[in-house]
Amino acid sequence: MSIFACLSARAVILFRTGDPAANTTAPTNDFAGSGWNYEGQFGEFLGTPIAPHFFITATHIGQAGSVFTFQGTTYTLLNHFNDPETDLTIWQIAETFPFFAPLYTKRDEVGKHLIVIGRGTQRGGEILVDRNLRGWSWGASDGVQRWGENIVAAIIPIIIADTLYATFDQNGLPEECHLSSGDSGGAVFLNDGGAWKLAGINYSVDGNFYTDSAGNGGFIAALFDMRDFWLQSDNPPPNYIQVTGATAVPSGFYATRISSRLAWIYSVIDPYGDLDGDNISNLLEYALHLDPLTPDAAGLPRVGREGNFLTFTYTQVTTASDINYTVEKSAGDLTSWVPANPQNEIISTVGNVQTIKAKIDIGTSTRLFARLRVTRL
Repeated sequence: MSIFACLSARAVILFRTGDPAANTTAPTNDFAGSGWNYEGQFGEFLGTPIAPHFFITATHIGQAGSVFTFQGTTYTLLNHFNDPETDLTIWQIAETFPFFAPLYTKRDEVGKHLIVIGRGTQRGGEILVDRNLRGWSWGASDGVQRWGENIVAAIIPIIIADTLYATFDQNGLPEECHLSSGDSGGAVFLNDGGAWKLAGINYSVDGNFYTDSAGNGGFIAALFDMRDFWLQSDNPPPNYIQVTGATAVPSGFYATRISSRLAWIYSVIDPYGDLDGDNISNLLEYALHLDPLTPDAAGLPRVGREGNFLTFTYTQVTTASDINYTVEKSAGDLTSWVPANPQNEIISTVGNVQTIKAKIDIGTSTRLFARLRVTRL
């Protein structure tokens, strides 16, 4: 049996203080340069530049503003690209950012120290159980940018997307923090060899919480101890399970994991680039479900023959609704290409990746070539 519920996230809530002025300026000392300078305002939310003409934020905030403001300069929105598998959206701007955040590309986030930046609510009133403090409700939304620290506790899949999960521990770090409703789009940064890099985009938090097994008394809060409250179970809903245990059970927040979506990200911000130098464009790496950081030419389509058919075998991502796959053929000159209209056979399906064998009738051709054209919709 599993328990899962989450809400969109808004602002950094600190464990040590409810002072609304705390952590509202750029971190200093050990945390200098830890991401504050990479954050821009997108309406009431945040976004992070990741390329000269692109910034990334959360999908579910929609078009939060008519412009994007970064380092005091206003930038014009041109287009946006929604990740079909996660809550990430990349927005394109007309002008050029003066600098942008590097991406955290390693997949070793668990246990790493993080800095998270958000914008929105203050810490609200105390949540008590038998006069024992368990956390704080979400307070007034003031739109102020704040930062906090935490540790990546786990990688949690939500539907098919990986998220970085961090818990709100009462014996945690000096600037231990949680998020609250609306902080979506803010960023999580991890230190990589002395450089702070973008590792996640704020997505959600644990909740709602309930006061009995029937789902009554629902509320939202930043809890460092969820015991004695109920969460809705996904096995099956509506079903409410009480949180129990001998020690405190903290709630936490989720950020969409950047390192899991590198192929899609680079297919948007640099589609014709070749990050790993294997002569496969970043867009094609994404379409074929390849790793854009690792040379993997073995993943390219394969050509064969079965009787009077030319076979063309390739992989496609079934959830990649933002791209189109077309098998094309050329009768010898490699200049004129037309849709091959093949007979497609599904060889295998693993998760959201299918292996397709396209069978092209050779007819009377003495020479026949095939290729895969991938275009972004």
